[in-house]
Amino acid sequence: MDRVDLHVHTTASDGTMSPRDVTSLAAMLGLKAIAITDHDTMDGIPEAGEAGELLNVSIIPGIEISTDYQGKDVHVLGYFLESEHQKLRDYMDWVRRTRRERVEKILQRLQKKGFDISLEQLDKDHPGAVLGRPHIAGKLVELGAVDSVKEAFRRYLGEGRSCYVPRERIPFADASGLIRDCGGVSVLAHPLQYGFSKSELETLVKTAAAEKFTGIEILYTGYTQEDQKRLFDLAEQYGLLPTGGSDFHGTNKPENKLGEPVVPAYMLMMLARSQFM
Repeated sequence: MDRVDLHVHTTASDGTMSPRDVTSLAAMLGLKAIAITDHDTMDGIPEAGEAGELLNVSIIPGIEISTDYQGKDVHVLGYFLESEHQKLRDYMDWVRRTRRERVEKILQRLQKKGFDISLEQLDKDHPGAVLGRPHIAGKLVELGAVDSVKEAFRRYLGEGRSCYVPRERIPFADASGLIRDCGGVSVLAHPLQYGFSKSELETLVKTAAAEKFTGIEILYTGYTQEDQKRLFDLAEQYGLLPTGGSDFHGTNKPENKLGEPVVPAYMLMMLARSQFM
């Protein structure tokens, strides 16, 4: 069975492997295609595409957008986007600016606690990346302030912690329209990660369907067969396509392995066909 991974991050956002190296790993693992879905940027796709041509791995141009849904940070995956579309460029420019402002505020709070981390140092360590909390967490690990990225979030950077700063996000209802306007299709990312109750989850999926989402991620790292069946049933009930991916980030999320869980290639084919429906 041909396998794909439709949720992959690189150093263009908060992954730890370059687009070229991620593509090489995908080829070693026998994956036929991967979707590069960096947070709020598509800068890693050209490099991945070049490597994919050499290694016979199809690169699906994608993005992961953070949205506001009833006060929660709910993520939306977009696939097959026109990366140079003006609406998409405007959105990514806005995100880069507001993310940078947020990072500056977080660093100010950390500096008051005695942690010597500067924006200039983060830029030097992660050239061209859209900076975010994972980059700060990595620096805290490097300084020996914490033992892991998870600990950095738990002690300082997570919601409700002393150095947490909320970020600006577009409304959930706007994400699908933006993706559609830019030639793509939208998928609700890792729907069990938001802590919703059974009824709240169904409302989220119902809302996604009403907003003309195309799919829902039912295969995801750590999801049990029971989880997958529950999500598949919701997808079927509300007319959404089932998709899947690892949410690979390299060493930033070591438990998320590229190519796991197994995502059959037919899920990618169904997404691709939906563009023309």
